[in-house]
Amino acid sequence: MTGRIIKGVRDFFDVYVEEEGEYKDKVIACNSKGAFRKDGVRLKPLAGDIAEIEINYNQKDKNENWGVIKKIAGRKNFLARPPLANLDILFIVTSVRHPSPSYFFIDKLTVTAVENNITPVIIINKTDLDPENNEIYDIYSKTGFRTIKASAELRTGFEEIREEMGDKICAFAGSSGAGKSSILNGLFNNLKLEVGELSGKIERGKHTTRTVELFRNELGGYAADTPGFGALDFENYDKNNIILEENLALNFPDFEKYASGCKYGGCAHTKEEGCRIIEAVKNGEISKSRHESYSAIYDILKNLNKNKKAGK
Repeated sequence: MTGRIIKGVRDFFDVYVEEEGEYKDKVIACNSKGAFRKDGVRLKPLAGDIAEIEINYNQKDKNENWGVIKKIAGRKNFLARPPLANLDILFIVTSVRHPSPSYFFIDKLTVTAVENNITPVIIINKTDLDPENNEIYDIYSKTGFRTIKASAELRTGFEEIREEMGDKICAFAGSSGAGKSSILNGLFNNLKLEVGELSGKIERGKHTTRTVELFRNELGGYAADTPGFGALDFENYDKNNIILEENLALNFPDFEKYASGCKYGGCAHTKEEGCRIIEAVKNGEISKSRHESYSAIYDILKNLNKNKKAGK
């Protein structure tokens, strides 16, 4: 039978059975005998994978549902950190304040999503703390990314989030303290995820989520609270899959209509004369913070690719 891996710890996995039959809608605890290969690539089972499993009937006689993973289906995408496969949507949770938003962090996540064919959706949480503050919304609503105002405290914005989730595989990511777990607790009545307190001195939340786990919703989709995104760095990418700096602008959809109008071919869009993107920033058509993030990420990728070519 086949099912969706919803949690993995070392070589042990929980698999939710989706297909019709005796075990439909049950979670089967499975083990895995090492990694698998697909098209010559070595695969380790990840949360989000579709897995073919076989029940261990000796354990079944003891009224325990144990199984073994026999095969992993092909993936539409996967992330090594946090370990997740087949994502459709990445909900990026930020807050109006407490903690203050990090635009660079948000933009790194949108780049990661677009590069991996994942749809980014921005959730602006804690709007109850400053209802008149539209700065974040004004920046990201212009990018073409779906942008939702929400308050976990007042339970606002949740219907819009549910509509986006539907039957898709989703992950929730964002800075510690921004409210990922609070929003998930509000979306899923049976969840009791631990909510971290903010440090008053450094305005950072304590990391409360340690294991990637998918939670199934009533529409047949899944959502994940994702600890690894909190420390996402491009330096942690697989060296064979680092984004080329010259392709970075493709991951900024709000740059697209300007990029082809630059005065010189091969424009890096960072500080070049005659760059249409820089001109659009000066005219207020592209957010200054978005271009600052782009330029910083461009330099990081340039150095990473330089080291890759040098064999470092």
